[in-house]
Amino acid sequence: MSETKVTIYGQGPWEDDEYGRRYQADAYVLLECLDPHCVDAVITDPPYEINIRNQAWDRRDIHIDWLAYQFARVTKPKGYVLVFGSDLQFGTWYRELGKYFTQLRKFAWPKTNPDGLKKGNLGDFAEAFELAIHASNEGSWFRKGRKGKLNYKVTGVPQGRHRAMYETKTGETKALHPTQKHLEVLHYLIDAFTRKGDTILDPFAGIHTTAIAASHMGRRYITNDITPYYKWADPGSILQGWLDNRKE
Repeated sequence: MSETKVTIYGQGPWEDDEYGRRYQADAYVLLECLDPHCVDAVITDPPYEINIRNQAWDRRDIHIDWLAYQFARVTKPKGYVLVFGSDLQFGTWYRELGKYFTQLRKFAWPKTNPDGLKKGNLGDFAEAFELAIHASNEGSWFRKGRKGKLNYKVTGVPQGRHRAMYETKTGETKALHPTQKHLEVLHYLIDAFTRKGDTILDPFAGIHTTAIAASHMGRRYITNDITPYYKWADPGSILQGWLDNRKE
């Protein structure tokens, strides 16, 4: 189990296992409660501030300057930060993380089945990739003598049992989270930046897919999301759906 246990307003995690702890809290409060240099990597997907699918949580200012400082504060000196972000945010993330890290690189997730094409937007340039920025310092394990990895991973968006779904009152089936990351992408990143036993933090975890990937790979984790209904996701089904897809 992750050695870091956070108490927020007198409450601990809502769920834990041998590899880590999952919280339901405000990410900003959680970050303030964490000790300095307590995690080996931050891998996260904060709101993009673009009002994605008319979601209220994606409309407010996320204070990238403050988040960059906190990510640097809680990460070990030779650790890593990888943050997904929108095109509009990318320059700000680059500038703010550059205040604390010397090595900054781009990462891309090209999608083979983007939502835009599925909705029939054939006349547009459908959004078919997501960008992230990777930050580290000289002497980090990732940069010392390891076989190089490409700065992208091509997959489709999660489908089938790999995608967490729910049924509406009208009987319609919808995705539980609109921006669920593919476990193949998380597996690739976790393998690149961490070793077995390392601790990964994801303060904007959505349905906690980072926790699913981390525990499957023998990493410790601290994940969090403010929204309670993401607890309905079935980790076993998501993991098995991904593993089944890998066999095909």
